[in-house]
Amino acid sequence: MASAAATWYTVVGQSDYYWRVVAPARALNAKTVMVPDVGGYFAFTQPNSDTEFPWQVEPDISYPSLEGDACVWTRPDPTRAIHALAMQETYGVRTVAEVDDNYLSDTKHNIYMRSNGFDANHRRLHLKSVASMDAAVFTTEWLRDTYRAAIREEFRKFPHPEMFVCGNHLWVQDWPDLVERDSGSPLRVGWMGSPSHLWDIDVAWPALMYAKQEGCETVLIGFDPSRPEHPVETQRSLFKTKQWAKVQARHVPWRQMNSSERLSLPLDIGLCPLLYNGFTMGKSDIKAVEYAISGAAVVASNHPVYSRGWKHEQTCLLAGSPNEMLECVRRLIRDPRLRQELAENAREYVREQRDIEMHAGEWHEAVFGRSI
Repeated sequence: MASAAATWYTVVGQSDYYWRVVAPARALNAKTVMVPDVGGYFAFTQPNSDTEFPWQVEPDISYPSLEGDACVWTRPDPTRAIHALAMQETYGVRTVAEVDDNYLSDTKHNIYMRSNGFDANHRRLHLKSVASMDAAVFTTEWLRDTYRAAIREEFRKFPHPEMFVCGNHLWVQDWPDLVERDSGSPLRVGWMGSPSHLWDIDVAWPALMYAKQEGCETVLIGFDPSRPEHPVETQRSLFKTKQWAKVQARHVPWRQMNSSERLSLPLDIGLCPLLYNGFTMGKSDIKAVEYAISGAAVVASNHPVYSRGWKHEQTCLLAGSPNEMLECVRRLIRDPRLRQELAENAREYVREQRDIEMHAGEWHEAVFGRSI
């Protein structure tokens, strides 16, 4: 058997590639196989020898890319679940599903799922794919419990996978260099996210508009309301997109944190607005961690996603409403000492609690089914 302890299979384009693939795979001495989103359908459905996912069925089924005692599949669908089962039957490896979001939620809360035609049948097929594995690993306890209840309800007569929680942690050596603000230049107040957070503008708009009116540079990172990545389907979503555009002074293109590029955000104050619904409850606090390692003071919605680990007035400011988020931003703009203290405390929290080397044992147990 080759030197890698396991093999991670994922599709290019995931915004959480570093957090759910690169960092944990490195912690476990695992190999990563990246299948392009363009051409990936061919690679998974047609036996081949010239893609990132080579496999053969004659004279016997074989997977040359597979190394180690386990295969991990991010966001599995039926096609990938079938490959995982074939690997298990052929090589005796442990099969593991990795899920980072609630893909069982109502699509009205998720523009990505809705624009891709994700319906009730797709949700059931996804759930069945997860349930077919030996184990499943989730970002949070809430997400694990949601999938556990759904699998028990849908597949009562069949064995269920072992379920684990492995949060989002990172290597200290992967922290980015800070993007320092020039002396005398305006404070940088901003938000980072994908179009799936289109509706969160309701929470952040007053704070961002206030910051803009106070002379701060308001920055949107990732989602560009002038060039939305997903089709705007309704007048309501078009309206929300226009509201994001109104508070944007500067746009920074999405740059994925990965094994070769460190994500460095040009922010002094970073906002984490999040509505409360069945989709957002499945989120993790990656945004706050990324703000912290970039040196920004964090303002987050007083939402279980953030309040589980982040402490008001210590590592961040928590806001329970749009007006409270505005007030938090007002305080931070006017109080440089508070801004500095929160930023320093947040970095210390991430350094002490979110170092993946401290959590490698959690991933080891999930992937291999045994403790280190």
